[in-house]
Amino acid sequence: MEDLFEFLFGASGRINRAKYWRSFLICICLVAGLLAAVILFTAAGIAAPLFIIMVVLVLIPWLLWGFAITTERLHDRDKSAWWLLVFFGLSAVLGQLAKAAWFPGAAGTVLHYVLALAGFAVTIWGFVEIGCLRGTAGSNTYGPDPLARAKRAG
Repeated sequence: MEDLFEFLFGASGRINRAKYWRSFLICICLVAGLLAAVILFTAAGIAAPLFIIMVVLVLIPWLLWGFAITTERLHDRDKSAWWLLVFFGLSAVLGQLAKAAWFPGAAGTVLHYVLALAGFAVTIWGFVEIGCLRGTAGSNTYGPDPLARAKRAG
């Protein structure tokens, strides 16, 4: 049980792309199932208590799980978890600035689109960095290569 808890919520060590995407897809499927349940319970008229229970029992662990697997994936790329602020925080800030810059005139339109495009570019950079690029070959600051361990075990 302790190993499962460490796997789900431990943010140390490294995971490869396959393990990251597998965890990500499981996470998305769980959330989709919960949202379907909330929609069904809303139709039945008992949504408010269910929503509070869902936030406490599901959303908080789901966010921690996402943070942990993304951190481990960044570790595989030999980057610290602080990069999450760049990939998620900066793109969110740029998106909000783009909304605020939406004012009449050409200057407002240009500023809006430049900020929105910059936020989108940071998001794409994060997607490629976390989900697409291979991890550091061999050991790095955060531990041994997870692919080397898989080859030795197989």
